[in-house]
Amino acid sequence: MKPFARSSEGYNYLGLIMQTTVTLTQRETHWTLTLVAPGNKPPTIDYQVLSELNGALDKVAAATASGADDAPRCLVVESTSERCFCAGANISILGTLSGKTIADWVERGHAALNRLEDLPIPVVATVRGYALGGGLELALACDLIVCDRSAKLGLTEANIGFVPGWGGSFRLPRRVGVPIAKRMFYTAEMVEADSALSRGLADAVVEASELESWVADFSRNLAEKSEVGIRGFKTILNAQDRAARDANCIAEAAQSLECIGNPDTQRRINAFLEKRKS
Repeated sequence: MKPFARSSEGYNYLGLIMQTTVTLTQRETHWTLTLVAPGNKPPTIDYQVLSELNGALDKVAAATASGADDAPRCLVVESTSERCFCAGANISILGTLSGKTIADWVERGHAALNRLEDLPIPVVATVRGYALGGGLELALACDLIVCDRSAKLGLTEANIGFVPGWGGSFRLPRRVGVPIAKRMFYTAEMVEADSALSRGLADAVVEASELESWVADFSRNLAEKSEVGIRGFKTILNAQDRAARDANCIAEAAQSLECIGNPDTQRRINAFLEKRKS
């Protein structure tokens, strides 16, 4: 395997280094984009992670466009944590959001996840443990979501007074249907792996020990199929959804601005941050 660049920069929050980093690795059957958890903390997303994600996507896009023999035929998005795929936004971000900053935060997340979705190759999220809020939105931007039996998936923004900000209000109902998406969001439900599979939120559920072999088998199968045909099919499907996705991004940004200005949201954010400090 060939590791690419990884940032070691971090910042201090409540005396702890909380910075998640991103690595990109070329494996025998696929390339892997990994959220590297900071110590025993769950992987989270902040401005630095979005920047590193974009850097990794630059490399993937350039490699796929090159047509080289070792160009990726599949990208796998994973986490180093066995307990959490991604917990969403880093808690330090919540304390900085305001009417002046929320639009930039939402737009940067949209841009990165839309780029991931628009890659011309299949993208698979392998989910162990929790995928919540922006973490689930990251998984939803992938073509397939494969879970082990520890997985718990949910858009839990209603707990702190937000709407999904990175395409979740578009991609979740596209996967599971509007009624199920509404119920999941209204209740901030965390869906376990088998339930996610039955609802269409997950594409496969395997034992933890079988996750890597599932990915390897899927990637080897892809290698035997027409690369140009797969790219063409994905391009057609994505083009059909792009106008609706772009309109949804605008709507999410507008509703995020509405939320951040609401006193109830501010109360919920403060309560959440105080709980984390204690």
